[in-house]
Amino acid sequence: MDVEKIDTRQGTKNSFALSHGNCLPLTGLPFGANYFAVETGSGAWWFDPDAEHYHGFRLTHQATVWGGPEGDYCSLGLLPFSTPNRGIIDVPFEPAESAFHPDRLTIRQANADLTTTLVPTMYGAALETTSGFADLGLIISFPSTGALTRVDGQVIEGYTLQRHALAGHTAKQYFHLEASRSVEQRTTLPNGQEMLDFAPASEALTLRLGTSYISPEFAVRNMPTASLTALAQAARKAWQEKLVKVEVTSRNQDQVKTFYHMMYRAFLFPERMYELDENGQPVHRDLYANQVRPGFLYTGTGTWDMARTTYPLYSLIETDEYEQILSGFLNSYRESGYLPKWLNPQDNGGMSGNLIEAVIADAAVKAVAKDKMPAFLDALLAGAEQQDPQGMRGRRYADDYRKLGYIPGNIRESVNNTLDYSYGDFCISVVAKIVGNSEVYDQYRPGGLNYRQLFSKKAGFMVAKEPDGQFRQDFKDTSWTRDYTEGSAWQSTFAVPHDIQGLINLYGGNQPFLAVLSRLANSQPTYDAGPRDHITHEMTEMSKNQFGQINIGDQPSFHLPYLFHFVGKPYYAQPLLKQLMTRLFSAGVKGYPGDEDNGSMSAWYIFNALGLYPFCPGTGEYLIGIPLFDEAKVHLSNGQTVRITASSNHPQQQFVDSLTRDGKPFKTSFITHDQLLQTNQLQFALGTVPNPFCFDDTKRPFSLSQPEE
Repeated sequence: MDVEKIDTRQGTKNSFALSHGNCLPLTGLPFGANYFAVETGSGAWWFDPDAEHYHGFRLTHQATVWGGPEGDYCSLGLLPFSTPNRGIIDVPFEPAESAFHPDRLTIRQANADLTTTLVPTMYGAALETTSGFADLGLIISFPSTGALTRVDGQVIEGYTLQRHALAGHTAKQYFHLEASRSVEQRTTLPNGQEMLDFAPASEALTLRLGTSYISPEFAVRNMPTASLTALAQAARKAWQEKLVKVEVTSRNQDQVKTFYHMMYRAFLFPERMYELDENGQPVHRDLYANQVRPGFLYTGTGTWDMARTTYPLYSLIETDEYEQILSGFLNSYRESGYLPKWLNPQDNGGMSGNLIEAVIADAAVKAVAKDKMPAFLDALLAGAEQQDPQGMRGRRYADDYRKLGYIPGNIRESVNNTLDYSYGDFCISVVAKIVGNSEVYDQYRPGGLNYRQLFSKKAGFMVAKEPDGQFRQDFKDTSWTRDYTEGSAWQSTFAVPHDIQGLINLYGGNQPFLAVLSRLANSQPTYDAGPRDHITHEMTEMSKNQFGQINIGDQPSFHLPYLFHFVGKPYYAQPLLKQLMTRLFSAGVKGYPGDEDNGSMSAWYIFNALGLYPFCPGTGEYLIGIPLFDEAKVHLSNGQTVRITASSNHPQQQFVDSLTRDGKPFKTSFITHDQLLQTNQLQFALGTVPNPFCFDDTKRPFSLSQPEE
């Protein structure tokens, strides 16, 4: 797929009440330090794909709309203008004559006879503006806050700031601009924007931008100096190298297009926050001590979202960058005292649980950054045992969890916190075993069963429990908020991926559990807004998407279709997965069934389109689904290429009839990471009716518990 065929406006038609991705049309390099997008509005939803007016190019670090306007820290606006639009900050442009691509952003203003192309670099960009008018200028704005410090001839310098930091020091980013023309006049506009008029000339106006969190001198060093053509070729090459990591073939070109839009989104976050010194070594600003330190640092990552799919994807096809990301996480721990939960740019502690524990366990079992695992074990223990005085980082209410074995129901989201901490105990034990620390293993392994404390046999769900051990009396299975995170008991009860067999035992065996799963998929997508009496966008999306109580538009439901594998019926999951992929995802502005969230939903689609899914990070297993494409070539980081084929691949073929691995029948409904690394070909044959004998019913995916008689 040519990167020029990817339209970054995918998933950008959104509002507070309904998400189709909550994406921004980001142009930049993979894992870039900055991104650029067209600003058409204000607030957190500052881009509308239907808008025909814009305020300029925004340098942005906004990883999620849910951080509000303050979440886009150190942002900078650049609006080139010609004579007709001088001094105007809301100007018309022609979307049909503009280009929104990962490696290039071109905006055409017909009324001003003005065309500007932006080409990104890792720490900046180059802009070229052409016009029939000789008089050109630039309006600089500061959406987060900032100021100019120098306007001297062709040089423009300044800084942008983070409005507010929940922890540590506010971030500051320096910028250095060099123009191909001299500034003749500087005017401060009524709303604080700075308007610069350049000397008239007939040739194009070129702007070169460098940025740095470290110093103005680093910003100068980070400014691109190559020609625009060379920079464009470099940006294109950077994206093509990511996109060709998976090559798919299909008669359905719309699905191919959708897949590569997902590949683009999967390589945006986390963002680099380190730079290279004069010796080419990584350095970064420690935002807690406000000092420059050696090593990697990343930001723009929510582990609650990305732990499930994004980082497992990197463990297969992007291990070099992934090892750097993990090094950055260790630096976050050394500087803040905790491994990150939600970096933006400091750790704001967003979301329930502490799923960085799953990220590290998954890396450990796959031998990614294995030399760092002893240090990671220390960091995991700090997060599990040292309660943050600010109540943000590490495990919230860790003291309650250690005392009771669960989070009591007088604390918000108590059920999901308990289930995630139980999973986290399992994950810590995984790392301890790999490191060879039997004491920690013995201490944490039993905690992997703590989830059982919240299972109410009477209700048939995970139910909040009061400090005195009594279950909540006013339980309702469709009630959202309060006890659950972005869902109800339906979406949350199954959040024990490390021990689904144990959950089956609590339900009384395979048949009762299968009956519950049938209700999960076939129930009406009803909800009760709960005590807050507020209808969230996730509720609306579940109702709109019509897949029962499976809300694939949100992370708690990502693994739900695969629960059927644990009762020996993966053929129940296959048509469900195929329908989810083909009905709810596209390359359009309404391309997602909910929030895309830093590549997590895109990685969900990528895995499932390949017929694989990392059901439980930390076990090293991928469950077998149903491939979407006739052929896919997955180029793994170890140099191996896995060819995945699907014969008889038509819309009506919604079942896997047989599977071979390297020419031999493959009868388990899961494949291990180590097996996949040594696989040449997975050959699926699809069918129109289920084949109960395709997989060996006696071989189930990993669970802590064994079946009870």
